[in-house]
Amino acid sequence: MENWTFAQRGGSIYNPFMTETESAQQPEFPSEKAWEELTKNLLRAEMMKRGVSFATLPEKLAAIGVTDTESNLRNKVGRGRFTAVFFMQCMFALGASWIEVPDSIEEAGQPGGAQKLAKNKRPPQ
Repeated sequence: MENWTFAQRGGSIYNPFMTETESAQQPEFPSEKAWEELTKNLLRAEMMKRGVSFATLPEKLAAIGVTDTESNLRNKVGRGRFTAVFFMQCMFALGASWIEVPDSIEEAGQPGGAQKLAKNKRPPQ
């Protein structure tokens, strides 16, 4: 059995046993930044759907025992780098019973992505 070694390189899979043509045909994966933008936009979209601003989000979080300030929340969400626990606390505080993960990570992670996600109000199937 051959020993296969895979390594991440430039957003694509690198396999030293593949030719350049075979390697070029491998799928491109979204960058870490794209995932951060998607996560940030999902949270912002849920806030928009419910008319919750960064000024009122601390009150909603406090109601479930989470203490945070408006400026800290703006910074945390603006970076798009926060824990899954924080994301779920926000979803719970916002009263979100479901979220829809979009088909296109890149599209949802672009500027205006939160607004596009907020307009999508389809119930779960």
